[in-house]
Amino acid sequence: MTGTANNLADEKNTIVRFLFDNHGVRGEIVRLTTSCEELLEGKNYPQCVGKMMTELAVAAVLFAVTLKDGSEVMMQIRTGEKSPLKYALINIRGDLSFYGSAQFKDDERCADDLSFAELVGEKAVLVLTIFPADDPKNKWQGIVAVDPESISATLGNYFRNSQQLPSEFFIWSDPLTKQSAGIMLQVIPEIKGNQESLEHLSVLASTMTRNEILSLPLNECLLRLFAHEEVRVFPSKTPSFRCVCSRDRCEKALSSLDPKVLKSMISESGTSMTCQHCGHIYKFSKKDLEDILLKNSQ
Repeated sequence: MTGTANNLADEKNTIVRFLFDNHGVRGEIVRLTTSCEELLEGKNYPQCVGKMMTELAVAAVLFAVTLKDGSEVMMQIRTGEKSPLKYALINIRGDLSFYGSAQFKDDERCADDLSFAELVGEKAVLVLTIFPADDPKNKWQGIVAVDPESISATLGNYFRNSQQLPSEFFIWSDPLTKQSAGIMLQVIPEIKGNQESLEHLSVLASTMTRNEILSLPLNECLLRLFAHEEVRVFPSKTPSFRCVCSRDRCEKALSSLDPKVLKSMISESGTSMTCQHCGHIYKFSKKDLEDILLKNSQ
């Protein structure tokens, strides 16, 4: 293995790109720990929903790194029939900071042990919305049916069928420790005849265990999997959880309300707004609301 990523400053939240020059296959390996803890903090999801959210975060990081142009990505599961959820989504920016949440239908809850198929329901779809870094308003979308087996199978189907780019994804998670990790292998489209190499390397990657990828250094994981292969490893990057909410955003939302609604809040001595993605509570006193109302009238 050459160019080992010995600069893994944050092994807790790290993604590393690697390349098999002699196979014409590229890859990524990622592990998220504290960023997943922050993603789930205060949300009180059933265990199966927390597991899905951490796996969706890993999938979003793996996908975002393939873009290489700093685009923002929204990865959303729009659930189907008989699902207790409305949706689950992760938003990730070019610097690999992300946030996200899952929304239940009518405050409906579910058991901790639902399978992925039961959680997403029938006819669910994965929607990938890309906001190009140089022109965010010119977004484009890709949509693929959710494979009831897993998020990793769904992403593989998306790249194979929508992008004509054979790819394999492997995602592991531990709902108790709120950690998740993943590996992506993908053919380099400019090189012909590398499908067999992808299959060979995928067999090797499938031997990784959850305990290994969630505990061993990522370089050691690559050595363990590809000890007899020539692997070129690139410098690591650090994904992180970072919400986009702010008091200013909440104030703008309040400013857009009908004056009668604001006056009602004032009569109740204030209000508060809770971010659905990170759970942060923004409190607005009676005086704060009066100032907003006055500013709107000017």
